[in-house]
Amino acid sequence: MEQIRNKIIRVGGAEEVITGRATIAGIESAINAETLDTVNLRDGRVMLVDDLGISKKLPVNEVATKLYHSVCRKGTTAQIHGDVAVVYDEDFA
Repeated sequence: MEQIRNKIIRVGGAEEVITGRATIAGIESAINAETLDTVNLRDGRVMLVDDLGISKKLPVNEVATKLYHSVCRKGTTAQIHGDVAVVYDEDFA
């Protein structure tokens, strides 16, 4: 079974494969974001999040938040709001 390289994680936990070449503009469109922020997942991947997710009052993305907490300092309570993309950093280098 082929490992999914780049994907979208929706608020409800559903995952969608990003087909073809992932681009910043394509990801912004796919997750309905005007500006992105990044989370280094420390394994060659980055999570691209809507930088305005909290101010837009987007729902918490439980799957993305769990992934975020796995690389944060113990005790971190911040949450990820909205859909996110998880991509390999080298695809954008």
